[in-house]
Amino acid sequence: MGNTVNDVIQYMDQLAPLKTALEWDNSGLLIGERDNPVKRILASLDCTDRAVDEAVSLGVDMIITHHPLIFNSIKSITSDTALGRRIIKLIRGRVALLCAHTNLDMAEGGVNDILFDALGLAEKSPLMPDGTDEAGLGRVGELSSPMRLEDLASFVGSRLRLKHTRYIGDPDTMIYKAGLLCGSGSAVKYFAAAAASGCQAYITGDIKYHDAQAALDLGLCLIDATHYASEAPVVEYLCGYLREGFPEMIIHAAKSSLGMEGQFGYND
Repeated sequence: MGNTVNDVIQYMDQLAPLKTALEWDNSGLLIGERDNPVKRILASLDCTDRAVDEAVSLGVDMIITHHPLIFNSIKSITSDTALGRRIIKLIRGRVALLCAHTNLDMAEGGVNDILFDALGLAEKSPLMPDGTDEAGLGRVGELSSPMRLEDLASFVGSRLRLKHTRYIGDPDTMIYKAGLLCGSGSAVKYFAAAAASGCQAYITGDIKYHDAQAALDLGLCLIDATHYASEAPVVEYLCGYLREGFPEMIIHAAKSSLGMEGQFGYND
């Protein structure tokens, strides 16, 4: 007997247990039937129109994304809205949709660990421990050798293939230890945790003007790796993970996951 949607869900739960998703999140199976067969999977950062069209054209049975397609409650599903059209197209195409969001952020080997490894950091510890055996939210690590803030920003940009990397702080500040949180981690509680861990710099995305001021008040420099670029590497990682568990399946990395380079400074 072949694999089903539920088999894939259970395998993904070994990497990123759904129980660890944060309360406000909407991870898990969002669209589809658990007993439907799966022979082909598309991994994508987002469930965009391009991702859905790609899945349908490839004959994909299941899409796995990091960001949820459905976040807030919806009162109708019609072709009058972009969200409604996507949902309808998925259902018509019998394409299941599984989201692994904050549970994949928290996971050992998940999104934050991928960024940590990409930046060559060492002596890893959680930025925000969750009090369980899970890895916690965000990471803290030591640089292989100290760098000026300006040089570290350039290094981060080169590792994530960013055309430009924004940083906040004195460019000559020496950075020995850095914290990171993939995606949108611009909040004072994360800045405070990084500062308390002895970090001189903190790497995240979606940094706003007044948030940056709050970080500087804590003596913390910031590097904006963008929401997109700090998380995009997870797509290839997911493909590798799925191929290990289901070698008989055809696993695709969504081309649409590289479709926002113009908006987010991604240079492929």
